[in-house]
Parts: sequence; C-alpha cells; structure tokens
Amino acid sequence: MRRVVILLALVALAFRVPPRPGARIGVLRMSDEFTYGAERTVARTVQTDLRAELRDLGFDAFDTRRTYDDLARDGGPEADLYVEVISSQAMNHPVAGAGAGAGSIGVGMAVVVSQVAAAVRVYDGRTLQLLDTYDLQQKNTAVVPTSIGFGGRFFWARIPLPFIGYAQYRSAAHAVAREAAARIAGR
Repeated sequence: MRRVVILLALVALAFRVPPRPGARIGVLRMSDEFTYGAERTVARTVQTDLRAELRDLGFDAFDTRRTYDDLARDGGPEADLYVEVISSQAMNHPVAGAGAGAGSIGVGMAVVVSQVAAAVRVYDGRTLQLLDTYDLQQKNTAVVPTSIGFGGRFFWARIPLPFIGYAQYRSAAHAVAREAAARIAGR
C-alpha cells in the first residue's frame, strides 16, 4: 500500500498543473550566446508578443529585464513562473521568382518562405527548476514584391525591398508566441 501511494505521488508530480489566470509570469531576455542578428530579432519579437499573448489570456506577464543566468546569480522580480525564449532558427529565402516591367518601371516578385523556430523554457518561480520545454516552429509562405526597378535607355536601377522579409519573420514569430502562450496556459 505504501508503494502504491509513493508511485501515485510520483506520477502526480510528473504532470505540471497549468498556471491560473492572474499568475505572475516573468519573461526572461535572451542570453548573449545568441548573437546572430536574425536570431536576436526573432527572439525579441517572440518575447514581446509572448508577453502580450499571456496578458490576453489573463496572466500578469512582464519583462524581467534579466537573462536566466542573471536571475540564477542575482535573483530578480518575484514571479510564479519564468519563461525563457531561445531562438534556434530563423530562415527566409525565395523559392521562385519572376519579374515584370512596363515602360520604365519593373517589379521583381518571388515566392518567399520564412521559417522561425524557437525553444521556450518554463521555470518554477521559486526554485528555478525547469518545468517544461517547448520546441515550436512556424513556416510562412507568400508571394511578395522583392524589388522595384526603374530607368530608361541609358540608366536602370533596381531597389531591393528587404523589409518584406522582416514582415514575414514577424508574422511567423507572432504565431510561435501565440502557440507558446497557449501551451504555457495549458490550452
């Protein structure tokens, strides 16, 4: 009988109870070990959107202004849970393209695929024990203008439109944040 009670207690500990609305959730900043520009941009976007998504679900989500290492070493603001976002992949590439022009104006179009992947770690607020890890990814495919060209008989210029790629990263990162918030909330 005693073994059964111990076994049931261990099984109960294996299942994490999702936090209740109103719980304080601190979103940690990304560690300095991830310095690649696209990773950092995607992680910041996911962190910002994750806070907003958690607030929409009824949680008191806030920016701790600290990394996990800072928190473990020096402590930080009190929270029921801490969430760390680690960007592991950010990719944006055209898979097909075409151009069209009329007179002195031309437009380059491409099918652009953006993929964002992030690991989200959830820690207990008191012990900093790792409770859960989510490996999330989102792919976004769209036909977008990639450049604009203009000119005449003796002059031609092509201007790339890199901000289109940023908009696709942002869309994919927002979807990752929404999925992370839903998983943290137990939905």
